Amino acid sequence: MIWQAPHMFWLLLTLPALVLIWRRTRSRLPWSVVGLRLVIVTFLIGALADPVLPKAGKPGNSPLIVLYDQSDSLTAAGRAAIRAEAESIATAAGPETRLLAFGATVVAGRDRLPDGAGSDLAAAITTAQQLLPGGGRVIVISDGQATGGNALVAAQQAAQAGIQIDVRFFAPPAIPEVAVTRIDAPTLLRSGETFDIVISTFYQPTDNADPLSARLNVWAEGELLTSESVFIPPGQYQFVTTHSATKPGILSLRAEIIPTGNDTFAANNSAAMTALVIPPPRILLVEGSRESGAILDATLRQAGTEVERIPASAFPTNLELLRRFEGVVMIDVAAHQLTLDQMMAIREAVRSEGKGLTVLGGRQSFTLGGYADTPLADVLPLLMTPPPRPQRAPVSLLLIIDRSASMSASFGVTKFDMAKEAAMLALTALQSEDRVGVLAFDTDTIWTIPFQEVGEGARLAELQSQIALMPLGGGTNIERALAVGLPALANEPYRTRHAVLLTDGRSYSNNYPRYQQLIETARAAQITLSTIAIGTDADTELLDQLAQWGNGRYYFVADATDLPRLTLQESEIVAAEPTVEQPAPVLVNQAHPLIRNLDPRELPLIDGYVALQPRNEATVVLKSPTGDPLLAVWQYGLGRSVAWTASAAEPWANAWPGWQGYDQFWAQVVRYTIPTPDSGPLQVRLEPTTNGTRLVVEAQTAGGDPIDLAQVNARITLPDGSEQSFRLEQMGPGYYTRDLTFTSSGPYEITVALFSGQQTLQRSIGYVQPPPAEYAIHTSNTGEALLRQIAVVTGGNLEFDLTTSLTSSPQPTSTVWWPLLAGLALVFWLVEIALRRNRGLR
Repeated sequence: MIWQAPHMFWLLLTLPALVLIWRRTRSRLPWSVVGLRLVIVTFLIGALADPVLPKAGKPGNSPLIVLYDQSDSLTAAGRAAIRAEAESIATAAGPETRLLAFGATVVAGRDRLPDGAGSDLAAAITTAQQLLPGGGRVIVISDGQATGGNALVAAQQAAQAGIQIDVRFFAPPAIPEVAVTRIDAPTLLRSGETFDIVISTFYQPTDNADPLSARLNVWAEGELLTSESVFIPPGQYQFVTTHSATKPGILSLRAEIIPTGNDTFAANNSAAMTALVIPPPRILLVEGSRESGAILDATLRQAGTEVERIPASAFPTNLELLRRFEGVVMIDVAAHQLTLDQMMAIREAVRSEGKGLTVLGGRQSFTLGGYADTPLADVLPLLMTPPPRPQRAPVSLLLIIDRSASMSASFGVTKFDMAKEAAMLALTALQSEDRVGVLAFDTDTIWTIPFQEVGEGARLAELQSQIALMPLGGGTNIERALAVGLPALANEPYRTRHAVLLTDGRSYSNNYPRYQQLIETARAAQITLSTIAIGTDADTELLDQLAQWGNGRYYFVADATDLPRLTLQESEIVAAEPTVEQPAPVLVNQAHPLIRNLDPRELPLIDGYVALQPRNEATVVLKSPTGDPLLAVWQYGLGRSVAWTASAAEPWANAWPGWQGYDQFWAQVVRYTIPTPDSGPLQVRLEPTTNGTRLVVEAQTAGGDPIDLAQVNARITLPDGSEQSFRLEQMGPGYYTRDLTFTSSGPYEITVALFSGQQTLQRSIGYVQPPPAEYAIHTSNTGEALLRQIAVVTGGNLEFDLTTSLTSSPQPTSTVWWPLLAGLALVFWLVEIALRRNRGLR
């Protein structure tokens, strides 16, 4: 039994609902009536499923057609053998027997040959059915490797027409064959992006398993990219090469192998693909200190990225201005250098608009830059928390506070009062065994608190009281303050020594060499120095330079009320010891596109980093020997965020700019965060149809309204370089189509242009027509299984006996059952009516 419409059986799922409806009617039908109705509905559904019972007819003379395969995959010897067997059958069966040869086409006669670049068995069976309107018999001789149509469906239709199909499986000959099965690369690329091209091959030898010698050629845009001698081992194998996308548009790639021998078909020795290359991304590179981004700026430009480099002070003030960029790169930027609104704009750009963010470390980034509890910290894949460590060693902190007369300037509260409050607050971040010194200065210096342990309770309160009683003085001599304070700090017994200088003025001395000498001497004693400039009268250039020499952080505050927060932040940084400053190897924690094609053994040493903990959802790509994350990434809303806890170059990655993989590393890191652009108002795609391919164009305005009555033209560049142009027809609101037929194998470029009033839109896509499936290498024998199914469906024979089958050819028949089922439904309906009337039911 064959059910021609088996999907109708889904209607059986409605039976429970019908039972509930009939039982809940006002008359409440008895179960006997409900049962009869269920039987009636079941018979009707069975009739709709169109059952047919094929069976072999009684022996007797019936028309006979022999379908014999002449496709290329059989080789010349195989085709000759099949043709000889078909002619032998026709001779034995008599002159009324028809011969149909099939490949990609179907032809009649003994002397005509079909197109061998395919095997359309379905078309051959359909042609035989048309030649046997009254039923009959068909013999198929083939390897069963059909490449066109649906042969099983065609066989079912032939069975309904009373045709029996006997099959003779011809085992395909063992042939040596090598093929390029596919070529793979990203389908969307940025101009200047370097990418991998993966060429997959399959080699099927017949005599031995030795690799096949061949030449591998790879073309990009018709130009030879690489040509090399290779050895292709048996089975599947892949070759990888790299290329850089140059100009925007459609990039066509093609790979070809030229074997030295052991190959049957040349048609499958090449494969092609296309990729869309879009303009390079536009990146906003933000520097926390002057020229800190110069090296990375040049690196990204070399990789084809458009870069706009700005100081942190020039950062866009709102989200609208950030939309001009596809990503933001921040190099050693401190949180205090950005406003709350600017940090919120960064967060929304990544979370809601899919922009990319890359944050590089330095002495004023991450926890060193006060990121904790800011919108910027929300975006990063790292928590602003140092990893748990054993009990830290005590530290020594020196606060150098300007007490000159200008510090008495008041806007509700004096700068000097804020500086004293900042110093008192800083003491609370230290542990009791830490040591602190407070040096006040004007033109001279005075130790408000000589170095001593902070202590706790009453002792801590006493120190804070001494700071509160600190008096104002006269002028400003920063050089003398450093000359007194730094040597005193150098004599402290603890290894971690840090000084913070707070001032609002300009020093009497501008002897830069003397400043540099003082700080270099301090650096030799492992002292670091941070500076805080208070107000626009401060010598910001000098203070910035002092912080750079001192390997510390520079802050500028326009409002003195920020002093307590920044000074506390400096104190917490020293207390937490978030930096690791010692040479260390960079280890791979997990393979990732960020480090694609980079040899982990060649990663240079780093000289330091900010130690942080990763978020649970983050991916740590590179790590330190102690497991601290160095390079981490995660998805934040619609965008991606990357954190690198070392620096781009100085002070913690001094060897990196000289590494040969430096450009590729940073190009991959930054590009990974860049969002994929949307298709815009003009969407172009190809859709398969029954007879070919349909080009579909959908056009809409920025507001989402369809663009109607437009002129839509298309230009196709064929694999041989020739062009064809045509116009698309509108088939719906903003919906334009044109049916296409791709006759040649290879890459096609399709450019669509839409003209509507003063508006012009254009978009290009690529398409590759693969080589005919006839030349594919078959690793499993699916052809025999298909022929067996055809024989079963039509009541035919597999590997029939030639002598007996031709002398007594049965006439296949089939019984259509749907009228019987419909008649039974009618009978039961009459019974149901009689039963209801007998019981007085309506």
